[in-house]
Amino acid sequence: MANGGNRTIAPVRKLIGAVLGTVATFVTVFGLGMTSWAIVALGVALLVLAIALATVRGGGRTWVVGLGHVHSASEPPTQYAFGRCELQLVIDAPGLPPRSKKIIEPRVPVAKWPSLGQALPVRVALDDQRHVRVLWDEVPTHAENAATVADLPPEYAGPEQPLDEPLFGQEAPPWAGRAPEDDFRDDYPPAPDPLLDDVTLRGEEREPVVMHQRPGGPVVLEGQVVEPTTLGPLPRRAPAPRPPAEEQDPDTVPVESIDVPLDAPGSATTPTPQELDEAIFGPVGDAEPDELASPISGVGITLLVTDLDRSLDFYRELGFDEMDRGEGNAVLSSGPTRLVLRRVTGAAPISRRLVHVNLEVDDIQAAYERLRESGVRFTYAPRVVNRGTKLEVWAAAFRDPDGHGVALTQWRTLADA
Repeated sequence: MANGGNRTIAPVRKLIGAVLGTVATFVTVFGLGMTSWAIVALGVALLVLAIALATVRGGGRTWVVGLGHVHSASEPPTQYAFGRCELQLVIDAPGLPPRSKKIIEPRVPVAKWPSLGQALPVRVALDDQRHVRVLWDEVPTHAENAATVADLPPEYAGPEQPLDEPLFGQEAPPWAGRAPEDDFRDDYPPAPDPLLDDVTLRGEEREPVVMHQRPGGPVVLEGQVVEPTTLGPLPRRAPAPRPPAEEQDPDTVPVESIDVPLDAPGSATTPTPQELDEAIFGPVGDAEPDELASPISGVGITLLVTDLDRSLDFYRELGFDEMDRGEGNAVLSSGPTRLVLRRVTGAAPISRRLVHVNLEVDDIQAAYERLRESGVRFTYAPRVVNRGTKLEVWAAAFRDPDGHGVALTQWRTLADA
């Protein structure tokens, strides 16, 4: 919506009008002293221009109210209720194209401090999009946002899911109406043995034979013969020629490979249902934890840096050891944690809200004092950043040379605290 209120006269215009009025008065008096009416007319004209510049207001500036999506924001102060905030906003206002604008707000309440992705109400000038004002009076506090989310029903409390409604009716696939137990049917016919000559077909697969009446034969009524005549045996391959030794000795019985005695049918043990279930679905839940391999054996972090040597010195001060180093990269370790530093030239500083490395220590106060003495500049001293019913997290944050957010953390029980 537009705001047609008149603008106030800028102090710069008032100052220019005052200086121009002083010069006009001097020129007018100088022209009167010289009795030169041309100079007097010039002084009077300058005087009228100075009065108009200092008193006449310009046309009203039109404002529209839109939304500013927060792309980046500076860190809030820890000891004050208000602070100076640098915002990178993507302006979305009616009648104006989207535009990214960086503004500096000198006095922002900490209770309303913006976060990444938040939509802030803004007022933008139609004639000049550089004039952007955030309407902080209309921004709810963090407590009000939490109360609003808590009052929502469970189905509306989560993130919105995009609606995916089909435009045209689609038929269900053939297997949609099949019950799960249909996948384990036993009425399928067994596969025929390729070594058998006479294959017996099922009743559903037999072709019916239709009988017709012959002249002079028995009378045949309409009907079908169920059992057709059995076909003769299929032609067999000619036997292989016998060796000369077998032909000379008729008592010799050749041993064919097919006549080799097989194992007794009863010697093979039938697997139990438990063994079949374990072979199909894997081991049961009562197996030892060591026997089941964990899908994730550790956590590694990859950071993009601009100066590899500087970052190596920084993380060595934090307690990491160098394991390996290649062309433009290095691998550091501290216990089971692996940290990979990869050099990227021309990379911009990274916002601490995007990447944050938590380093757990046993004594956060001692680690804080040691790093502070070595020259590390902390954003804030050790303090409680999260508290539950049994545990609380203490943290002290700082940044590495490339802008990655790093924090020393320590878990404490409420009894120890």
